[in-house]
Amino acid sequence: MLEMHPDNSLLYRFDDQWLELEKEIVSIKIKIFGLFNWTIKREALWSVHGPVLQFEHGTYAIRYAGLGDIRQVEQWYRMNKAQNFKDWKSAMHMRSIPSFNSVFADYTGNIFYLYNGNIPVRKSGFDWKNYLPGWTSETLWDEIIPFSKLPMVQNPASGLLYSTNQSPLYVSEDSDNLKLESLPKHGGIELTQNNRSLRLSELFSPKTNLTFKEFEEIKYDMYYSKQSVVAKYVEAIIHAIDEEDSVLQTSKAILKKWNLSTHPENTEASLGMLTLTPFLKWTYQKIDEPLLIEYVRTASKQLMDTYKTLTPPYGKVHRLIRGKQDLEIGGGPDILHAVYATNYAPGKMRGFSGDGLVYLVKWDSTGKVYSQSIHQYGSATSRPDSPHYSDQSALFARREMKPVWRTKTEILQNLESSYKPGEEIKN
Repeated sequence: MLEMHPDNSLLYRFDDQWLELEKEIVSIKIKIFGLFNWTIKREALWSVHGPVLQFEHGTYAIRYAGLGDIRQVEQWYRMNKAQNFKDWKSAMHMRSIPSFNSVFADYTGNIFYLYNGNIPVRKSGFDWKNYLPGWTSETLWDEIIPFSKLPMVQNPASGLLYSTNQSPLYVSEDSDNLKLESLPKHGGIELTQNNRSLRLSELFSPKTNLTFKEFEEIKYDMYYSKQSVVAKYVEAIIHAIDEEDSVLQTSKAILKKWNLSTHPENTEASLGMLTLTPFLKWTYQKIDEPLLIEYVRTASKQLMDTYKTLTPPYGKVHRLIRGKQDLEIGGGPDILHAVYATNYAPGKMRGFSGDGLVYLVKWDSTGKVYSQSIHQYGSATSRPDSPHYSDQSALFARREMKPVWRTKTEILQNLESSYKPGEEIKN
């Protein structure tokens, strides 16, 4: 937060001097109603901290990791061109991708997890989770912690690593995980698990070896953990319902019976997910009981009005819609088979985010790679007239994969068309 001069809106205090905000008029292209393009001009302001936003309630400067670095594409390129772990790690040392966690694996057996963040070196004595005084150089950071200090795990004894946007303290078996004291000070690193990390721990821990088929089944797990945020909300809803209302009592019984599965055939998931979706967050936030009951009432009414039952199969409610295809689909928010949906009609949910391009990869003893893939739509996502606009959707909804053809022979055997850039496609 900046302290502005009382008589000049462009002057701000920084230590014992008044500095002037840099000012520039910028052109911004916007689209109105998705139809009309319009260019507006606005004043852009800049301070020693970074870009500035002015409001009636105050003036704020923003400082963020990666400010001024334009080499992101170069780093992605170098990562993809890496021939071995050393090359890939060298690309990661660029630090131009400021916030994506990364997991590496190769045919030699190397596995590596990196909490990839350009974490600033921050001074003690400030609440770095809150607004900060921008009038002192004490809050102006210029360095990021070195690569070697980032949370990382390489070749754990358990042979297991996973990344689901959870805390870096929970990426493997307990004996291989990092300790809290190893995290950088004032790093702002999350300390909690999410449902996906909880489920992976629950599913992997009992196993010492995995077949490729078992690995695929774990990827498409559709349960919420009994320790998850969803489980806590369901318990809170059940506890909140103490009225004599027959519909609420029936809803309570359904939620009690729900095993937290989001399989398309599960009949309790429909009420559970319709109730939870409007307010579900990454972390548990207490909601007043009357409001919880209102969410249950709304979901119950939608189900009765649309299906004449409170227990339709989840797949009837939860849909993947693409072009002319309207398919039942399982999964849900923070499920390993992740599908984030929104209500598009009473008692109906449409997936819009979550699992997208999915790959399953393995190597044989000679180093030859085999992989399977699937996309929620197809390879021509921006061309509705193409047969590949939605030709993978049915497979995706059934949780089926397709082979990835890697050799020239495989590609030619399955070739649909060939062309040279600038020439007409030949079938």
